[in-house]
Amino acid sequence: MRPDLLTLLKTLQLSLENGKSLTNSLMLLQGISKEKSEQRAYAQIIKAIQEGASFSSSVEKYISPSPDIIQFISMAEKGGSFVKTLKSVVNYLEIKNTFYQESNDKIALPLIYFTLTTVIVIGIRFFAIPFHLKEASTYDPKIQAVIAEHLHMAQILSDVLFGSLLLLSIYFFIAMIALFNYTGILQGLAKKYASILPLSSGIISYFEKFMLLSLLSEMLKNGVSLKTSFKAAATSTLVTSISKQFTIVLDRLSKGEKHFWEISFFEEIEQRLLSGAGNITQLGDMLGQFAQRSRLNALAAATRFFRIITVMSILLLAFAVFVEFFTIVLTQVLIQQEFINAAGHA
Repeated sequence: MRPDLLTLLKTLQLSLENGKSLTNSLMLLQGISKEKSEQRAYAQIIKAIQEGASFSSSVEKYISPSPDIIQFISMAEKGGSFVKTLKSVVNYLEIKNTFYQESNDKIALPLIYFTLTTVIVIGIRFFAIPFHLKEASTYDPKIQAVIAEHLHMAQILSDVLFGSLLLLSIYFFIAMIALFNYTGILQGLAKKYASILPLSSGIISYFEKFMLLSLLSEMLKNGVSLKTSFKAAATSTLVTSISKQFTIVLDRLSKGEKHFWEISFFEEIEQRLLSGAGNITQLGDMLGQFAQRSRLNALAAATRFFRIITVMSILLLAFAVFVEFFTIVLTQVLIQQEFINAAGHA
């Protein structure tokens, strides 16, 4: 179990504000930790710092947070007040965690329905159909043929059910990994596919915008230059299209162009508002407001997504119950009916 990054940075902030050194603060965290894996991670970070490594590179190696956090901590080391920037990182993380919590609450129901449907699919494919086929082999050949035909249809229905479950669950988990996974490579792949899929593309777009604008806002309010802030944001995002747009911004800033914000990442109304920013502080405040707007849009899009996924998972479960009824109950009814017909003909 890795140390909780928010707890780590909060404790560091408080310790540094009270005059302790970085290594002493980490030693304090190591001492109060009850998990051996956490203690080992803190020990490795302390050792790396004592050997000359930066705090950001040590955290990246032994805790592996998302790229935006590493960029933020790295910026704190390169200029300005480390403690002040650390406070901004904590604030940024708290905003992110709030978003995660608000979205995470909606995941439970689809997972429950997927699990129930999976149990029914397994029961039908591996138990019910083989059992009835084995049972039918002891009957009269005519009855056996009727039962086999019926179970063949049940097999087709279960295959359709399995395929639908597989497609919907893959789609759902791609979106979940894109939103909530912290591993850079895996999240990058998930975001790549989620950003082109229906419904999830809107969430990813708003969510990424919320993250990047929050990052930019905190950096600018902390005194980091425009160029450095956008460079950090460009290397933090895992969405290629946004990274390319930020590269255009960096090119414009290098050339001294004024209207550097005229990219599709910013909506038209946001571009007009940015043109009225008088200084870096105002720009940072404005980007923070845009971030909150994007957060609300992301939550609204996520709510619609989870609502549709929940409805679809309920329909899938209802279909699974029908297939189960068709396979188990109707097979028994058919067997009884065939016995009655056979007795009548006799």
